[in-house]
Amino acid sequence: MMFLILGPLIVAPVLALTGRPDQAETAFLVIGPMNGLPEILRRAGGHSIGPTRAPLALLAVAATQPDSFPERLRAEGAWLVIDGTIAAQLCGV
Repeated sequence: MMFLILGPLIVAPVLALTGRPDQAETAFLVIGPMNGLPEILRRAGGHSIGPTRAPLALLAVAATQPDSFPERLRAEGAWLVIDGTIAAQLCGV
């Protein structure tokens, strides 16, 4: 009986801390030439997010038209574009 009363009080904060937040933007991990990545992002209509750059990669989001963003990145010269949502969460963005 006590668990029925205290359970929700304990479980709710734990779920709030560990639950996956809703993100309005989809983050992508973009891998490509180190010197050219910012320019590739700009031409594809996106921008980088996150606190730092990793060698040969950036976390990025689309400024407009997120559905075609990965294709635009590849067309502009990115070597690989993958879902970066988990990486963005690990980096705190």
